Amino acid sequence: MNRIVKIAIIAGILLLIAGLFFVKEIASHTDSSGNASWTDKMRLDYANVLLSKGLNAEAAQEFEAYVARSRADKKELAGICYKLGNIYLGLKDYEKALASFYKSELLDPEPEYRQDMNQKIVSSLENLGLSQQAQYELENRSSIKPSVRKDEKVAVRIGKREITNEEIDAAINRLPENIRKGLSSSDAKLKFVREYVATEVLYEKGKKLGLDKKPDIRYAVEDFKRQLVLRDLLSDEIRKELRVTPEDVALYYKANKDSYSVPERARVSFLEISAPAKEGDVSLALKEGKGKKIGQWVEKGRPFFLPGGIGMPVETADAILNLDKGGISAPVKVKDNKYMFIVDQKEQRREREFQEVKEQVERQYRAQKEQQIVQSFLDKAIEQQEIEIFYQPKTENEEIAK
Repeated sequence: MNRIVKIAIIAGILLLIAGLFFVKEIASHTDSSGNASWTDKMRLDYANVLLSKGLNAEAAQEFEAYVARSRADKKELAGICYKLGNIYLGLKDYEKALASFYKSELLDPEPEYRQDMNQKIVSSLENLGLSQQAQYELENRSSIKPSVRKDEKVAVRIGKREITNEEIDAAINRLPENIRKGLSSSDAKLKFVREYVATEVLYEKGKKLGLDKKPDIRYAVEDFKRQLVLRDLLSDEIRKELRVTPEDVALYYKANKDSYSVPERARVSFLEISAPAKEGDVSLALKEGKGKKIGQWVEKGRPFFLPGGIGMPVETADAILNLDKGGISAPVKVKDNKYMFIVDQKEQRREREFQEVKEQVERQYRAQKEQQIVQSFLDKAIEQQEIEIFYQPKTENEEIAK
């Protein structure tokens, strides 16, 4: 091989190497769609834009791509993985959330958000029905390890699962007060324990069938958790802000005096007009006290019901209240039947004194103030954030067309 040929071959090889290097450089600055100059910073900015617009699943894909390709330091990548875990938690994709949290933990074992991430790892495992793994994590992560009392006694054992007396007592204390009062006897408590154990067994069976992984179940759990957190948050705000004085309650009564008055009302008896009977005979029977009494008061402007759930219209109540005591109404037809009424007792409208309704007034005033505090708290929460609401409810015609 002569010298010129050798030089040509070497030049060709050098050109090939240069070309491969050029292609590699282009690829490193190209996105998945083939667009050039797609830097790591641009990908990260793009992912954050998608996240800010509510496109969480799409944002997660871009963050994943950033973590896979970026040359950023471990601490930054750990933070991105932690953010990814939170995105997947919001999407109820607990498997990917766990994978992201664990990757974050490997990249940065001691981040400032460690305690929060530990709790989310345990929560994700529980949502996946992996109770044993969740318990293991709980016991091995010092920042969320519960304090264990040595004097706890086992009340029930289900296989390897132990339920302590303290757990039973805590479950009873979480019940509404009216139900809790019904568990004062030993027999009632033993019945509750049996039912509690039965629900635990059935719950474990449901998890083995994978029912806890159904999307609607996961969303329901998250919604319930959100409601509990909001309830406690709002309760704390109400405790801080609510002030009810006797003077406030008295002023509220004066401003709403009419709503606490006793309306005009009557006690009545009735008889059904059977086919052969005449109105005069029914009227006489009513005067002789042979009518059937109605337990409730008949009030002006309100419908009422006969025994058996037969409803009487507002017009009938108004007609009855136009009568004096002992007065008998004209026949009232409801569907295929006719009825007549006699006024046994009648009371005129009267105002109730403050002391008579004090507790009711205070309850209603307190409820109104609580509602105002909650609304003010919600308004402030919205004002403190940059929130734009674009939701447009669909019209009835659009719903029908759909």
